[in-house]
Amino acid sequence: MVAHLLWIVAVYGLAVALVHLLHARHRKSVGVGKVRRKHYVLVTSNHERQVEWYLRALSWYALLSGTRIRVTVLDDQSHDLTLKIVSRMTHLSGIELVYGQLRSSKQGDQQHEDLQDQEIIQIDLRNPLEAARIPYVQV
Repeated sequence: MVAHLLWIVAVYGLAVALVHLLHARHRKSVGVGKVRRKHYVLVTSNHERQVEWYLRALSWYALLSGTRIRVTVLDDQSHDLTLKIVSRMTHLSGIELVYGQLRSSKQGDQQHEDLQDQEIIQIDLRNPLEAARIPYVQV
């Protein structure tokens, strides 16, 4: 009886080790280890009706794909509540969210942090077709 139980535990342990080995090999062959996170830079202007959905879509994408995502929202002189909505969304899980005005010098410093270990995706939402580049968003 004990011998059977030991065999079951040994086979289970080997199966777990094999799965981890195959997963590590797959990640290495695909090159997943090279990009540690994605950095979305969203340029907005009067997008109060859409910005919440865009941020929620990125949050869902991060949670479902297991990708670390940083989102920088740069606003180009909105006359609506775009930045106020973005500021209320900083609690979203799965993403690191920063925001500010497009023309301030502070954002330039934020955009160039740790460029070597992240993929930067700049999306200018002032062009309506650009929103399709956000995961789970269709135009």
